[in-house]
Formats: sequence, structure tokens, C-alpha cells
Amino acid sequence: MRHYLGRLCGLAWTAALSIIAAAGLTATVSRPALAEYEIQETDVEKGEVEVEYRGAVHSGFSKGEEKAAATEGTAADTDEEQGEFLRQSHDLEVQYGLTDRFMFSTSLTTDEPLDQDFNLSAVELEAQYEVIEREGDGIGFALDASYSFATRGGEADEFQFAPYVEWASGPLMLTINPYFGTQVGNNRDTNGLGFEYGWRAEYKVAPRWGLGVEMFGEIDELAHTGPFNDQTHSIGPTLFYNPASDDNDVGGEGDADEDDVASSPEMELSLNVGVQFGLTDATSDTALKFQGSLQF
Repeated sequence: MRHYLGRLCGLAWTAALSIIAAAGLTATVSRPALAEYEIQETDVEKGEVEVEYRGAVHSGFSKGEEKAAATEGTAADTDEEQGEFLRQSHDLEVQYGLTDRFMFSTSLTTDEPLDQDFNLSAVELEAQYEVIEREGDGIGFALDASYSFATRGGEADEFQFAPYVEWASGPLMLTINPYFGTQVGNNRDTNGLGFEYGWRAEYKVAPRWGLGVEMFGEIDELAHTGPFNDQTHSIGPTLFYNPASDDNDVGGEGDADEDDVASSPEMELSLNVGVQFGLTDATSDTALKFQGSLQF
């Protein structure tokens, strides 16, 4: 047990440092990174449908938002101490495996920025192709592309591309999602390539339960440098529950036998809840994140 926990911590920090270094620690951001806190795995199964809900509630203004609110005459510090002005985001996504390698998904994003009402903010279309299939222990690799249509006035559409990497060894699994994207349309406020990331290290402590650490961050434009403290980065623990899992592999993805491959996908529910802690002045102090998915 100590051996695997030591490997978990080592992999977690290695992934964090590698991703941040690759991003160049650049640019300034004004919105929370990966607001829905999604970690996408690499596997695709033909005919499988997955309905997923992701939500987050943020508390504690970033320093930039506090200054903006104070400029507009809002007593941000006082209200923050009273627990007001919580910011939230909610996603509803539907995925479908068209083939054994290709998956299509669409999602609706709703959120409540500090200075705007809760509303639908984007509709996203996404395609994922599984390049390397992971069977039990080993590496999985997939490519993903998405286009997000902004529905709130004055905001830009966005195109993103991502390679997904997944590595598993027994009850331990590491998943890395680096995103490269650009804004599209007349409302864009950046012209260069942006970067987002999310990674998860999960250790399965029981047949249905897992513990892990997740980290997320965002850089608006890689071409313009800036201090690390002006970027959004957060990290925190997550608890995973999969009631349909009875094996010892992370995420309930044990070695499939021939009968399982030939049969129709069974209904499977998975849940996770976690807390993200802001690492910089540009990040909200804390965020409570929750996710539930149903596969059939």
C-alpha cells in the first residue's frame, strides 16, 4: 500500500511540473480554468451512450475580480466574508460511441460569472478518436477536437484540440488532458494559441471506491508572458464511487474476457466529488466540484 501511495504522489507532482513547464508559465487569465473540471478518459466503446453531469461552485473572489468589483462600487471583501457572490457552473454532456474508435459528444454549458446572471453560455460539439486502446495495465492514447458556440452576447466561439494520455498499473491510474485552443469570430479578445490542462492521479482503495488528486489550469495566450501568480491554477483531492465495480483495477476497467466484449454494454453509474484550492491570486480560493455519469 505504501509503495503505491508513494508512486501516486510522485506521479502527481511529476505530471504537475511537466504540464506547467510545457505551458511556459505564461499569460494572464480572468476566468476559472476548466470551469466544469472535466477529466476525459481515452476509451471508446461502440454503441455506448454516456450521459454526464458536471458542476462546480466557486467561493472567494480572485484578486482581479475583487479589484473590478471594487471599481464598480461593490463591497466585494465584505460580501465575500459573508459567503455571498458564489460563482457556479454546470455542464450536461451526451456521448455516443459511433465505432470502436470514434466517439461523438455534445454538451450544454451554463454558468454564473461574478458580474452576470446565471445563463446558458456555450453549446459544444466534440469528436474523440482512440489511437491506442488500453487493456488493463498500460497506456491509452486518444485525440480530441471540439468547437464551442458562445451563446452569451459579446463572447467568442472557441476551437480546441487535445491529445489524451492515460496510464494504468493495478489500482493506480494517471490521466492527462492538455488542451490547445483559439478563439474564433468577431468577439475574440485573443489572437494566439491558448492552453488549458487537467490531470488526475487516482488510486483504487476498495472495489467501488477510489481516492485521487486533480489539478487544473489555464493560460489565455501562450505568446504573451506574465507572472505565474496572474494565471489560474488549482489542485485538490477527489473521492470516486463506482457501485458497479467489483474488480481491483482503477475505475472498474478490468481485463475484459471474450463474453464481455461480445455482449451489449451494461448500465453503469459513477460519481465523484472533490475540492479544488486556488494556487494563485487569479484563481478563486476554493471550488466544490461534483460529477455523475450514467453509461448504457
